[in-house]
Amino acid sequence: MPTGQFGSFEDVFEQGASSAKQAVAGQVAQTVKATTSQLGISQTNPTSDTSATPPSETAMIELGAAQKQQADPSQSPQDDPSALTPQMIEGEQIERKQKLAIARQRLQQLHNQVYYDPTFNRRRKEPTTQERLEQEKQQAEQKKMEDIQEQKKKDEPIALNRAKRGTEMNRGASG
Repeated sequence: MPTGQFGSFEDVFEQGASSAKQAVAGQVAQTVKATTSQLGISQTNPTSDTSATPPSETAMIELGAAQKQQADPSQSPQDDPSALTPQMIEGEQIERKQKLAIARQRLQQLHNQVYYDPTFNRRRKEPTTQERLEQEKQQAEQKKMEDIQEQKKKDEPIALNRAKRGTEMNRGASG
């Protein structure tokens, strides 16, 4: 193995790994101490900053229980899930299923109102009689205008018509 001014590669690597483990263990221990002191839990197996042992399982369980109680203070130790009877569990399951069914129905109705019906089931608005009469009048006026324009085209004298289109008919060499 090549050795440099710091020693062999393996020695340097092991020293770095052990110092990293100690630093991480120290940080974990400080975090556990701070958290348990904030929650007011007495730690049965205190860890020192220099030891690399992880916190005990009982301390972690106590920490988890304290966090649950802090998150939901209304739940007391009497409301322990293991103390529930099968009838209570079935009743809760039925209640949850009913609530879920109601929520699904509301969601489907909302989906239909907001998205599906406006997109795919557009209801055509039936025009009122007044609107229908206005449309018929407009159509009749358009038809009259078209008829008048056609009549004007037919009434033009042949000579005038040929003069207008003479250049188009006799293109000569250009075309």
